[in-house]
Amino acid sequence: MPDQADQFIVHTFGLQIDGVQVELLKTISGISLEQEAVTTHHTTKDGKQVILKQPGKKTVPSITITRGMDKSKALTDWIKIIQDEGDVPKARKNVTIEMKDNKGTTMRRVTLERAWVSKWVSADLNADQSSAMDETVTIECENLKVED
Repeated sequence: MPDQADQFIVHTFGLQIDGVQVELLKTISGISLEQEAVTTHHTTKDGKQVILKQPGKKTVPSITITRGMDKSKALTDWIKIIQDEGDVPKARKNVTIEMKDNKGTTMRRVTLERAWVSKWVSADLNADQSSAMDETVTIECENLKVED
């Protein structure tokens, strides 16, 4: 019988913007790598069809972060650089997402290179309910690296 190892369970993760830790994370979604597959069809001299697949253009995802709104300014200050100042070069930051095991050891690290915030959304406001405030941020990047 082959050895059976427990699958890596992720419920602890972290996010850093140029080394500054962002707090109260709830979800991070959209982490993916994708490369287009280009299919070409050829016919050989003897009339046989040959199908070849090769890598095409890469696409980078938009990452969405949902977090509890608090007094931490790490994310807000980053958003202001592009929204208020319009300083795109200054707004481009490297973002690191760390996926941790039950002991808090980083098992996988994803780096978003030259990332910037394209969208910020506040939680709905409702006078009839008392609930924690969340904010959702969409991050664009130019490259995504996955490391063990």
